[in-house]
Amino acid sequence: MKLKSIKYINNEQEWGFEKINFFDLTLLVGVSGVGKTQILRSIYALKKIATGSNENGVKWEVEFETLKGNIYYWKGEFENLKSKEELIPDFFDSSKDEIKPKIVFEEILLNSEKIIERNLDRFIFSGNEMPKLISTESAINILKEEELISDLHESFKLIIYRDHTEKEGIRFSRLSIEKLKNKYKTFQQIKESELETFDKLSLIYEMKEPVFQEIKSRFIDVFPQVEDVKVEPIKDNELSNFIFEATIIQIKEIGVKKWIPHNRMSSGMLRTLLHIAEMYLWNEGTVILIDEFENSLGLNCIDVLTEDLIYDDNNVQFIATSHHPYIINKIPFDYWKIVTRKGGTIKTFDAKEFDMGNSHHDRFMSLINHPFYKQGIS
Repeated sequence: MKLKSIKYINNEQEWGFEKINFFDLTLLVGVSGVGKTQILRSIYALKKIATGSNENGVKWEVEFETLKGNIYYWKGEFENLKSKEELIPDFFDSSKDEIKPKIVFEEILLNSEKIIERNLDRFIFSGNEMPKLISTESAINILKEEELISDLHESFKLIIYRDHTEKEGIRFSRLSIEKLKNKYKTFQQIKESELETFDKLSLIYEMKEPVFQEIKSRFIDVFPQVEDVKVEPIKDNELSNFIFEATIIQIKEIGVKKWIPHNRMSSGMLRTLLHIAEMYLWNEGTVILIDEFENSLGLNCIDVLTEDLIYDDNNVQFIATSHHPYIINKIPFDYWKIVTRKGGTIKTFDAKEFDMGNSHHDRFMSLINHPFYKQGIS
């Protein structure tokens, strides 16, 4: 899918933002606390709503295009339950059901034609009134098997959120590679699956897909001290750290006899390898939300990965936040969105709306010295 725009309000927490239009690559820039991460989380919240979750007190409008070329416009609102405690079931009384917010209204347009109109009393689908349906779930999830809705539902599954503000633990896979090979027999099936990147990487290595060599070569470009990479099952008698059979990544450095397992690699090296793998293994139409993807990466990693973001040609959309001067300076000026906040209202501005000079360096310096960027919150 291609996310065209979103407007989002959280009435419970009393914040929100006006309509934001997105590019194929959008970089959200601004000082800490202005709402960059909240924008990403709001987009991801819509994925959860579309697949059956509910969010107390939120109101939204979103427009996007699917891989099939359909343009959907979806807006809706959940009621705002006054007390947060009402959302938490009584731990000691299992007879009490959790109180969930209901959909106040919902509307969906497909290629400018209204196909769903819904409120607390009525549910109209494709011109026909529906029987009383569950009121705490979106129409997208309720009608996901319907032809007019299935494309919409599947599109939201393509939204992926990568939060690099939090420390990631050691990754490993206990899934059987042999079973996965029986289920996913082609590279395209692997790309289209909902497997974690780690498992996709394991599969393409095992199946000797040429793309693994491309990923390895790109990784060695970043870390020239590495001469080889493999992803194989390893048993507990080979490494004392693992007490069960697991699939792990291993690298071999020039002049070093022993292979280094990924639990002994630096977090930056492991994250870089998985970043590179994701660039090759994401399914077409995926929307990637990246929060501070520079965290735990060295400058050489940032250089390569930023270039990959800019020049990716796999019909993948990136919406990223960053505080790192190199990333902001590296990504073209036309992709910047300056984020500001006043009270609970978050606003974004296209950087090209402002006169920031002609060269990329001048524009970068103008940005970091601009009142919108320096003050951020007013």
